[in-house]
Amino acid sequence: MTSQKEQLSYLLKSDKDLEELIKSIPIIVPFKREKGFEGLVRLICEQQLSVASAKAIFDRLAKIVSPFEAKNFLKVSKKDLQITGLSRQKIDYCTGLANACIAGDLDFTNLHRLNDEDLRKELCKIKGVGKWTADCYMLASLKREDIWPVGDLGLQISVQKLKKLSNRPSEMELEEISIKWKPYRTLVANMLWNSYD
Repeated sequence: MTSQKEQLSYLLKSDKDLEELIKSIPIIVPFKREKGFEGLVRLICEQQLSVASAKAIFDRLAKIVSPFEAKNFLKVSKKDLQITGLSRQKIDYCTGLANACIAGDLDFTNLHRLNDEDLRKELCKIKGVGKWTADCYMLASLKREDIWPVGDLGLQISVQKLKKLSNRPSEMELEEISIKWKPYRTLVANMLWNSYD
């Protein structure tokens, strides 16, 4: 892995617009999540919710699923899962995920060996896991260096501000803008999230 200092130096040379952003963040706090079942469930909790709401739901969930493993998740009643604030739909997604882990249909050891594109495809086969969740899993749980979740609202708003655009960029525009930040788009995403929060 390339050091953060080397990545920042490369990014500054690639895009002068990042200079002010880099200066404004003394310490870059990376977006981190657990690997495996726990990390994916947490990301499912975070879909289309504010950071604070998702954290509150997950914290309540972690109290009743301990240790946080697929088999323990399945022992908790739907009623108790609903009390945490998890929606019916997300309970179904997480239950499906837990069953896939137990049946061996989802093997994280093999999954983690795949390249970004194949890993994204495999994760998106799981009901309730879309591109955003798959990308955030690779970025936050696996710490891969060049992940860019174009579906993230916070990134869209931050890039609009960074590039002084009149409108929020579409996913395709966000992808085009990010090309000059390859192969270190994870670091740019973390900086933009830090500036957005």
